[in-house]
Amino acid sequence: MENNEPVLEFYEKIENENERLKRSPLEFIRTKEIIARYLPEQPIKIIDLCGASGHYSYWLAEKGHEVHLRDLSQRHIEEAKNNEGKYNSKLASIDRGDARALKCGNGEFDMVLLMGAMYHLQEKEDRLQCLNEVFRILKKGGLAVFAYICRHASMLDGFKRGFVNDPEFIKIMDTDISTGRHSNPGNREYYFTNAYFHTTEEIYAELLQANFCDVLLYAVEGFGGLIDNEEYLKDEAKLNRLLHYIRLTEQNMEMMGISDHKLAVCRKRP
Repeated sequence: MENNEPVLEFYEKIENENERLKRSPLEFIRTKEIIARYLPEQPIKIIDLCGASGHYSYWLAEKGHEVHLRDLSQRHIEEAKNNEGKYNSKLASIDRGDARALKCGNGEFDMVLLMGAMYHLQEKEDRLQCLNEVFRILKKGGLAVFAYICRHASMLDGFKRGFVNDPEFIKIMDTDISTGRHSNPGNREYYFTNAYFHTTEEIYAELLQANFCDVLLYAVEGFGGLIDNEEYLKDEAKLNRLLHYIRLTEQNMEMMGISDHKLAVCRKRP
């Protein structure tokens, strides 16, 4: 099993995941929007794996669903517990857990969210182990939602934020583009941690290998991640216009590659 200590250390000591979605509001808005399309009116049992500080979990619980959160980071677990007072809901359980080896029963959940592991495991064997665990704990016909980072994310971010002026980042970026395996050997704060950046073809291939069906892939931010979207987020009319065109192009294969994040939605065959 892949050693995930560098990733765990990054989230325990460096990245403030509790605040990250506030820094990335378009990602948060779009992810909830896509997931909401698949939520039934009646309550269902959901597990949010790699659920971090619980913002998606509490949002789902506020909609009346029974939601369980699991994350590998003790810091995230404490933050998720502390966040309860910020929401009009409670989670059914909050506990530490590794998405590669879950203490859950077969066919226990109607929906599984896996919002981090697929882009933090560099070895395909470990990613497939996660997919197999999600498949195992899903009910027949159950829905799974997986988050991914696109193969060219460091290039897009590097030019947008000026990291390409650093020769060390250029080395990281070139490796990412050619292999998908992102590392940060100098432990630079803004250069992320160990990760795997998927091509669109790899996402479909791994999900199909794990026997999921009805796979649909969505660009989360789409072209919205390339522009200065702050003015759109401050004005409701402008935001609605931006969201309209992101939705219009969310499954366009040419646009898929420029979206920092993607969501794959699929099912366990009935």
